[in-house]
Amino acid sequence: MNFKTAAIFIFLLFTTFIAGAQRSPTVCYGLGQNPQTAFPVCGTASFEQKTVPLCGNRRVPNPACKDELSDKNPFWYKFTCFETGTLGFLITPATMEDDYDWQLYDITGKDPSAVYSDASLIIASNWSGEGGLTGASNTGSNLHVCAGYGRPLFSKMPTITKGHQYLLLVSHFSDSQ
Repeated sequence: MNFKTAAIFIFLLFTTFIAGAQRSPTVCYGLGQNPQTAFPVCGTASFEQKTVPLCGNRRVPNPACKDELSDKNPFWYKFTCFETGTLGFLITPATMEDDYDWQLYDITGKDPSAVYSDASLIIASNWSGEGGLTGASNTGSNLHVCAGYGRPLFSKMPTITKGHQYLLLVSHFSDSQ
């Protein structure tokens, strides 16, 4: 291999490496941006995230969806269920065009990081490609809504069980504040 061929080969190898690195997950350092540091939620109070740091993109499995899903620009919330019933909630973007997605996990007796590998933990999800209000309500008809435009923004309210521990991933697909 001559010098010119070797230089082209190294250049192509380097640019392939850089392009792959740009699509790789980035570490999230903020409180609540990882399953292990999830914000505790109690009762029916509303809460607000003022900023959404751009990070994440770790793959999250979902057997109901064929799509490749990830925790893009995530915030995680945790709670213990005090009474068996259905869970309804509303995610309201500051900018209504923004696309927020979510996935709910029952992590009772599990390490929170298992959400990245154990698809059996998933209770309900919504990955609609539309912007606007989203969540779980009695207007939803399916527990899981997979990624894509034209999909419903609300999923059916899942049944949660007294004494079980849950994690809610809220993923901000839009790269804006």
